[in-house]
Amino acid sequence: MVADADRRKRIAVVMAICAPIVALHFMTGADYRGPVRWFVNGYLIDILLPFYLYFLFGLALEAKSRLRLWPIRAAVVLLLGASVETLQGLGIPVLGRTFDPLDYVAYGIGTGLAATVDRQVFLRLLPFWRVETGGPSTNG
Repeated sequence: MVADADRRKRIAVVMAICAPIVALHFMTGADYRGPVRWFVNGYLIDILLPFYLYFLFGLALEAKSRLRLWPIRAAVVLLLGASVETLQGLGIPVLGRTFDPLDYVAYGIGTGLAATVDRQVFLRLLPFWRVETGGPSTNG
């Protein structure tokens, strides 16, 4: 029963991360005219998307596959973003149409931030975060 309670807590944390990012994505976009428009329209989602995908993948894969290991999960998230950007650069519109080489940097920042928060913050502050059989913060 403790494992179920811990899993529910981990789900709550990941949803608390994902929900505002998804909401922000829908509130911004091409029509956004607020402060630092160039950054919000150009890079913010490119940082936040890998951030939340890292945690979402970790939650979904807690006890399955090698993707539960944080370095592998981080590499997959980064590779996914880089693949999307490369396809855009080749003229294939996948999740957008505009190629920007700085998006690779944004994906790296988002993935790096997620791994840092996972390993350095959540593992230290949230006793339920560690999953011995794999998970958001497996010792991998």
